[in-house]
Amino acid sequence: MKQFIIALVLFFLIIGGVVYRYIQLIPRNVGIGEVGESPDKRYEARATDYYSESFWGHTRHWFQFEIASVRTGLVLQSLETTPIEGADLGSRSDHRVIHWGEDSNDVTFTFPTVDITMRLRPKKDPE
Repeated sequence: MKQFIIALVLFFLIIGGVVYRYIQLIPRNVGIGEVGESPDKRYEARATDYYSESFWGHTRHWFQFEIASVRTGLVLQSLETTPIEGADLGSRSDHRVIHWGEDSNDVTFTFPTVDITMRLRPKKDPE
């Protein structure tokens, strides 16, 4: 009987630890970023700095750049990169990184060490 109680206590301690860790992490991607609407109001560009951590402590950090249709929300183009050195996005930054071309056909994401330009492919836009 004593061994059963010890095993039961250990079982609940292990389950409690697993539940605590799961709640602590709640597996998800956490991101901060910036969104900018095109001059013709048909598209929006998104620059997001993502971070995630697995239950076992594996971490991942990446940047995601997207162009989406405002009307449908459909992502028309997407680019994922490793983090850019010295880049600050969203509320961590005093400057904007998203700069649309006047004709709304391209967007440039401007960082201290690199500029990333994405051009729209009109045939993919459902509008």
